[in-house]
Amino acid sequence: MARFLPRHLALPFLSTAVVVAVAGLTANPPAELRGWERSLENLMVRLRGVRRPPDRLVVVAIDDSTLQQGAWFLDQPKGQAAIPSWAQGISTLPWPRARYGDLLDRLFQSGASAVALNVVFEGPSNRGAADDAALADALRRHKGRVALAAEMLETRDHTVAGLTLVQPPTPLLQAAGPFNLGLTNTLPPTQGEPAFHPEVYSRGVLPASGADAYPSLSSTLLLRAGIHSRQRDEQRQLNFYGPEGRFERVSAWEMLDPDRWSRHPKRNRLQNAVVVVGPVVSQGGAAGTPSPYGAISGLELLATASANSMLGDGLVPWPASPLGRALLAMVPVLLVVLSVRAGMGLGLRLGLVGATLGLVVVVAFLALVQAQVWLPLLTPATGLVLLGLLYGGDAYLREEGERRRLRRTFERYVAPTVVAEILSDPAAAEGILRGRLLPVTVLFTDLKGFTQLTQQRSGSGEIELHVRQLNRYLGEMVEVVTAHGGTIDKFIGDAVMAVFGSPISRGSREEAVAALRCAQAMREALAGLNREWAEEGLVPFENGIGLASGEVIVGQIGSPRRMEFTVIGDKVNLASRLEGLTRTAGVSILCDATTAELAQGSLEIRSMGEQQVKGMGAIPVFTPAEAQAGAPLQGAGS
Repeated sequence: MARFLPRHLALPFLSTAVVVAVAGLTANPPAELRGWERSLENLMVRLRGVRRPPDRLVVVAIDDSTLQQGAWFLDQPKGQAAIPSWAQGISTLPWPRARYGDLLDRLFQSGASAVALNVVFEGPSNRGAADDAALADALRRHKGRVALAAEMLETRDHTVAGLTLVQPPTPLLQAAGPFNLGLTNTLPPTQGEPAFHPEVYSRGVLPASGADAYPSLSSTLLLRAGIHSRQRDEQRQLNFYGPEGRFERVSAWEMLDPDRWSRHPKRNRLQNAVVVVGPVVSQGGAAGTPSPYGAISGLELLATASANSMLGDGLVPWPASPLGRALLAMVPVLLVVLSVRAGMGLGLRLGLVGATLGLVVVVAFLALVQAQVWLPLLTPATGLVLLGLLYGGDAYLREEGERRRLRRTFERYVAPTVVAEILSDPAAAEGILRGRLLPVTVLFTDLKGFTQLTQQRSGSGEIELHVRQLNRYLGEMVEVVTAHGGTIDKFIGDAVMAVFGSPISRGSREEAVAALRCAQAMREALAGLNREWAEEGLVPFENGIGLASGEVIVGQIGSPRRMEFTVIGDKVNLASRLEGLTRTAGVSILCDATTAELAQGSLEIRSMGEQQVKGMGAIPVFTPAEAQAGAPLQGAGS
């Protein structure tokens, strides 16, 4: 951003971008954003709590207890009294149609105003014509008061709009009277979309598909009851009253059993009631229609849709148009942006954002509870949070400029954990860059015979393989060094130079022990790599490791165009020479006397006597007791 905008214009530009993004995403939200919005709406509905449905609406459920009651009669030993007529066939679905006729008689005898049967009676009954006749007779007795279910199915032929209406057989239609059918179809739940009122399908989807609009079963039920919907159902979402079972519910077998029903405490609740009847049976975990309170059955959904129409309390997004919602969503964000003035402190800015965010949430919640209106909430709330982050980030950048400069410098050289420790004292960090004398342990490792292997693979055209194998080795060595608290100083071809104790030291003894343990771990890591490479048919690597401890100069060294944070001094040269000495000393790890003395007591160190070190004469050298002789590749070292 700094390349394209002056720093003083960056914050206004980003703030404006947030406002525009809020408006754009509200007007045309992607599917994932709609899903988050729906999750937020469901959360708000749950926070609102359950609501009381209309007392006049009653659910008669063909539930598990009804099926179990029917099965109980079937399980009675022979010789017992015959199964009563009301219980015949109720142990399994689909039910005999005659039982629905019995239910209708019982309901209207108890004072029900209208009944919806949430069952599609497709084709003649498989129990014979008498079964159809029994239901038809009941429909004639209560003509004009029963709503029957129909279903719209997609067809593969060339009928109108590719849709066909599944409806009851003609005798049932004639018995029930005109205008008695209602669709059970609803828009299938999809991610990011709410549960719509069934009329959205009946009067929205069907005409859009080229078919005639057809009333939903809930609308037909209310028409039979003489009730007019108090809302425009085709524009509403379902506003749930709670989880499954929230409505006044009666088990179907209790109503069919005359003895049970004659003393049932809910018998008087059916006076002038609007009743929905249908199966509500456990399906072994089968999912129903999603709601904020969990999955609900089709019968509960029918009751919810009917209740929403009766009370006029279905949910409606406001404003209805995408442009209107976009403008409403951007208002609080824009007000915050316009209210922020240059020089306003971070506390005041964040306070303004927080107060506006709280106001937006409260207004949205009250609109949901009091007016059944869903205002755009996710995008403006997210925009306000982003503004808070922008203001906090801007303050951080302005107040911590020098700290960031130091961090950028040190992070090129040392691990982030070390950087954090360095920056706890910015003055001292600046001194580290200028240079100082520090006691450290220098580790130097190089591959044996690597130059000749490079020449060999270059001649055979295996350059990519060679580089890939080297990078894998170097990556593993870096991981080991970092794990032991060391700092990678530099790569020199296939060689790795690491420093323990710079720029932050844990103490000379701890750093020396960590360096020796790191050396042993590097050998173990290489052994593991070699086993893998052997399986892949690749040439194994062999390395030597030299360590030396003492004071070195630590600082940022180089030209103004290219600086490097490194260490210089005799100990660096000594570590490199000791690594070279491993080729003839018969061990893979060598260290100087200072390192051995520092590690004494923590690691077992054995002396290798005095050895001639190039340019330094004969000096005592040591090796960890666990270090083993290497198996160098053919040829000299690199």
